[in-house]
Amino acid sequence: MMFQDAQRTLAQFLAPLSLDEFLDRTLGGGFRQIEGRETPARTALLGPDPQSTLLGAWNLAPKLTFHSANATEPPPSLEGIADAADFRRRIAALQARHYSVRFPELRPLSPALDSLARALEVLLHAPVTTSAFWSQGLMRAPVHYDDHDLLVVQLRGTKRWYVASKPSDLPNTWKYVPARTLELGAHATVDVRPGDVLYLPRGTLHSVDSDSGSIHVAIGFTPLTLREALIAAVDHLSDLDPRLRQTVGARIAYQAMGGNFERLVPALIEAATGVLAACRTPGFIASAMQWRSSRAISTLRPLGSPAAVPALELDTELAQTAAAFCHLTATPETIDVTYPGGHLHIHRGAEESVVYIVNTPRFRVRDIPGAASDEVRLSLAASFLGIGFLQLAAGGAVTSPPD
Repeated sequence: MMFQDAQRTLAQFLAPLSLDEFLDRTLGGGFRQIEGRETPARTALLGPDPQSTLLGAWNLAPKLTFHSANATEPPPSLEGIADAADFRRRIAALQARHYSVRFPELRPLSPALDSLARALEVLLHAPVTTSAFWSQGLMRAPVHYDDHDLLVVQLRGTKRWYVASKPSDLPNTWKYVPARTLELGAHATVDVRPGDVLYLPRGTLHSVDSDSGSIHVAIGFTPLTLREALIAAVDHLSDLDPRLRQTVGARIAYQAMGGNFERLVPALIEAATGVLAACRTPGFIASAMQWRSSRAISTLRPLGSPAAVPALELDTELAQTAAAFCHLTATPETIDVTYPGGHLHIHRGAEESVVYIVNTPRFRVRDIPGAASDEVRLSLAASFLGIGFLQLAAGGAVTSPPD
């Protein structure tokens, strides 16, 4: 997915809210309702019939979860489901008992949803999750919050959301919160209909009522935080300064039992002073953030790689796959092509060829510039095919050049 394609995909989804408004003011702001538009960019995220899409995903049964603040009976088990018909019966039983059923990991089921999620990943350099919540009438969800930001898209039916007026304190994901009853407190009441979108910052307390059949999609992500940017600076300096990689906690268990960490203080102060000095050095933060993006993108949902790379000829026409994007970083010797799922390391001498491949949606192998020979062109093309970044273009199967 080219950067411009990601911008276009998100702009179509967010309209009439502009992409710049979303990135510069909505993210990092508070709860927001984005004006409803019942367009395919929103309501068709699970296809023309989202109920059928969800009911066909019975392979997800072990991963399904559910919740309710007003369940009439304990939930039926989702173990040992025999087939699609059995799956439908158990979903119906959950809904009849006023549970909202959460379907996770939906990107493989919907090209439209996968494209939207990938577009967010291209712009945020952060992983994006997707799930759907399906309930029938009279369901009431308990007050809760999520540990990531949410874009909630109403696909079918209506729901009433109760969203706390108090700004979120943006809790860390590892913070342990003992089981307790959460109080919503002062809140806004928001009715949503098909095509409506809500943005909830992580940690926002909320609850939901559903008086009729309803399906919404929740798209989860966490934009770059100041903490993560600071960690990126520490990580980058540790690549440059081996002192940050030295052992300092050989007696950590003894120190924890005695509560005496004084021997760590001088080393930590020296390291923190070094990080501060590095951050003031021109170009250091930029470099740190580039390498941070490289690491983050490599952990995203992988591209689908082919079982075998087809034989190529110079006139073979190739195209980038729908989910492909990458981030380029380099050392004096090597280009690091980071793509969702991994890294491809290529000699720096092939820079012109690599830049052409990642910035050209469709081309013939012989069009790759900068290569020392046709063999290098074929080798580079095969490498990008092997990671799922490229595929044979439609109508671009291997052909023999004319006489």
